[in-house]
Amino acid sequence: IREAIPSNVVFIVVAEPVSLALLEAPGKFGADIVVGEGQSLGVTPNLGGPGIGFFTTLEKHVRKMPGRIIGQTKDLEGKKGYVMILQTREQHIRREKATSNICSNQAYIALINAIYLSTMGPQGLKEVAWRSYNNAHYLAKKLEENGLPRLFDGEFFNEFVVKVPESYRTKWHEMVKEGILGPIPIDRVYKELGPSALVCSTEVNTKTSIEKLVEVMSK
Repeated sequence: IREAIPSNVVFIVVAEPVSLALLEAPGKFGADIVVGEGQSLGVTPNLGGPGIGFFTTLEKHVRKMPGRIIGQTKDLEGKKGYVMILQTREQHIRREKATSNICSNQAYIALINAIYLSTMGPQGLKEVAWRSYNNAHYLAKKLEENGLPRLFDGEFFNEFVVKVPESYRTKWHEMVKEGILGPIPIDRVYKELGPSALVCSTEVNTKTSIEKLVEVMSK
């Protein structure tokens, strides 16, 4: 892919981190920058609370990165350690001109990510990814069988868009009242798509809950 892009163009990938347990790392096919949302790495959903994104880049871009940069080093006894580097960018030095500003809320979420990743390990994360993938594809198949086809026929990991009836927005509010957070109507934002909804299924969904959603949506 990198070879097909002009050398003066920055190649940026937006990735779902769990999917990378199955897919080739973006850096392997020439990405300059990779960003994404870290909520799926052990962080519970919330309404307006702190979230976390991840941002990684080639070393040549590192001085332009936002956020706090931590480097690996060794102490006097040869033990591995981590220290803050590029401190000239920090708010305690550059004040209002700083390019880095992080608060304890985001550090807390980053800690959750670190605990989740270290607990799951490579194999555990791969199992989570496969379960998310299989659940989403099973859900897509069942929805299509019940008259709710996908809007796009390309490959997907655990999110996809389906065509829905004009009345779906009313049904969505009814599902919420029943304790079901159904696929989110997106045609208010993307009017060109027509009546449509964004569907997601992850490793926490069961076959029973998936079939219940299909039953409610196809009524």
